[in-house]
Amino acid sequence: MNLGEKVRFIRKSNELNQKEFSVRIGVSQGTLSDIERGVCLPSCETITALRSKFNCDLNWLLSDAIEDSSQAQMELSKDEYKLLDGIRSLPTAEKEELFQIIQIKLKKIKYP
Repeated sequence: MNLGEKVRFIRKSNELNQKEFSVRIGVSQGTLSDIERGVCLPSCETITALRSKFNCDLNWLLSDAIEDSSQAQMELSKDEYKLLDGIRSLPTAEKEELFQIIQIKLKKIKYP
């Protein structure tokens, strides 16, 4: 996932349109569109705004490395964005418990 895709991911996961999001990070809607499409890179001020207003991990935001390139092409639904936001807000122990529950559910589906 490239930087522009990550900016779009942050915007969509916060359920904001380009106009609302651009106001929050202090850029024009046209500039935001260019950033999301990879036409230009965000300024240091914009990256700082993303970090402070949306609690972005700068290592994630600025790294282009992904484990599975097919995941970059995957479009998430509104419900999936809500699930991810919910998971992010959980304490580590709760995330681990949730992961174990998911593994059990997947095994039941695979081996009914």
